[in-house]
Formats: sequence, C-alpha cells, structure tokens
Amino acid sequence: MVKIDLVRKDPTLEAADEALEQLGNREAARTYVGVSQIGGCARKVYYGFLMVPRQPFDALTLKRFADGHRTEDLIIERLRHVEGITLIDRDPETGKQIEVTDHNGHYLGHLDGEILGIKQSPKTWHVFEVKCVGDQAFAKFQKFKRDYHEKNVLKQWNETYYAQAQEYMMYRGMTRHYMVVASAGGRMWDSIRTDFDKGAAEYYSDRARQIIDDPNIVPDRISENASFYQCNWCEFSNVCHDGDPPPRNCRTCIYSDPVADGDWRCGYHRVILSTDEQRTGCAKQRYRPALVPGVLLSTNDETNELSYRLQSGDEWIDNGEEI
Repeated sequence: MVKIDLVRKDPTLEAADEALEQLGNREAARTYVGVSQIGGCARKVYYGFLMVPRQPFDALTLKRFADGHRTEDLIIERLRHVEGITLIDRDPETGKQIEVTDHNGHYLGHLDGEILGIKQSPKTWHVFEVKCVGDQAFAKFQKFKRDYHEKNVLKQWNETYYAQAQEYMMYRGMTRHYMVVASAGGRMWDSIRTDFDKGAAEYYSDRARQIIDDPNIVPDRISENASFYQCNWCEFSNVCHDGDPPPRNCRTCIYSDPVADGDWRCGYHRVILSTDEQRTGCAKQRYRPALVPGVLLSTNDETNELSYRLQSGDEWIDNGEEI
C-alpha cells in the first residue's frame, strides 16, 4: 500500500500564494501620512512618509487584508437592511470614500462611512467604521466591553483605532463614533460607541503635523526593544532596529521639502517633483542627517558632500555612495 503524506503542501496552492504575494506587494505604498496610522508608532509613520520601502507582506497577511475589505462591504449591506438606518459610505460628489485632509494635503484619511438611525442613538449622526479582527482580538475587545464603561473601551482596547475615530469626528464635525468589530466574514460581530474628545483629536493631528513639517527629525521608537511585539511585526524593523540604510530617494534627501497641495519640492533643482521622481531620486541625493547613524561633522556645498563620524567611530562622506 502506498503511504500518503497527509501534510504535503499543495504545489498549486503554493503557486497561488506566490502569485498573490507578487500582485499584493506590487501596489505602491501611500504617499501621505494616513489618519488610520497616526495612533501607532510615530517612527513607523515617519518611515512610510519618507517612502522607505516596507518589507513585503506574506500571503497570509494579504489574505487578512482581503478579508477585511470583504467583511466591511458585508457589514454595510447588513446594516442597510435595518429600518430607519441611513448609511453613507461614498462621497456623493466623487463616488469615492469620504475623505478628510489637513496639513497642506499631506495628512489624509478615508472613512468607512457615516450613519444615522442606530437604535442606541437614532437622532445623532455617527462616524462609522468597521474593523475585521482575529478571534483573539475579538475576544479581548469583548472582555474590555465587560470591564470598562462603553465610551472608554476603544481607547483602552486599541489606540490606533481610537486615534482614527477622534480624527474623523474632528474633521467631519461630529461628536459620536460607531464602530462595528467583526470576525472574518462577519460571523461574529459586536459594536462600540465613542464620544469626541477635542484634546485627543488635536494631539494626534499635531503628531501628524510634526512628522510632515519637519522630516529632518526622526520620531522616537515605540519601543527600544526590537522583540517588542509591535516592532517584531513592523515592516520597517530592518531600518529602525537592524540599522539597514534607508533608500536614496527624494524624500530621504536633505534638499526636499513637503509643500502645499500634497506636493514635494526639490531645493537643489528647484522643481516640484512627481511621485515617480520622488521614488526614484537622482544622483544629487544626500541623506537627511537624521537618517545617518552618526554625527554630522561638515558640509561642502561646492562638492555636495557631507562628512560624518559614524557610531562605529569611522568617518564617512556622503557623496552618493552607500553607507
């Protein structure tokens, strides 16, 4: 009798996963500071804003993202069947998600929607969000609902979601937020309402402004321990904790600055840069000193060179070569 290997992987499914990874990681990263990120690690937000390439997502992570998008659509469809509910998930003028923006167009967010008519508060418009989470996170959320007053749960459970809620309420001029938390496919679901806190909203908006207005200052890490769970999962851990040099592009260059209308300007060539130009950079690129693991010793404008003493004690001249 032929022995069957029951744990042997299916080569067809492996090939499908590989194709998913190629397609899923081909999409260019966002070019702005996202409202959905601002409650997390500020340094992670900073690296994303400077177009530091993230480590690629594996197939399982990309599937989770897809689960989230499909679950969001499913939840919206279900809620629309409830009599008395009005749920707006698209801007009627653009047909796209409702957008909020600030800080010269470099700070953007896109709402899942706005809702009126929920049974708990039928006469009040709420910012509406759906979060698709794993079973452990869902169980933790429900435990927090048992342990805390409802209006305090979101802040205790997930700061990133809390910051996003506060920002959307502030920019949309609303005082209530309604979030549906669901497992993949929406089989299990629960909800939470959160009140607007002007101080919290301004705090997170100011965090975004600092990252945008002064890209020559690197924010603190969320943890100095590379094995901290948020650092361990982070797609920028190789640059942040392992010391890999960031790429040479326009946003990591000392000569570029964010300007109005979400644009970037090159001070060396004195031009507004396209997004493709920003990603590619040019031979005149010189690192922002804050990105170099050392101390700036001197600059030479004639030769376009910056001299450093690295943490290793060696001297290094930034003349376009790698660190």
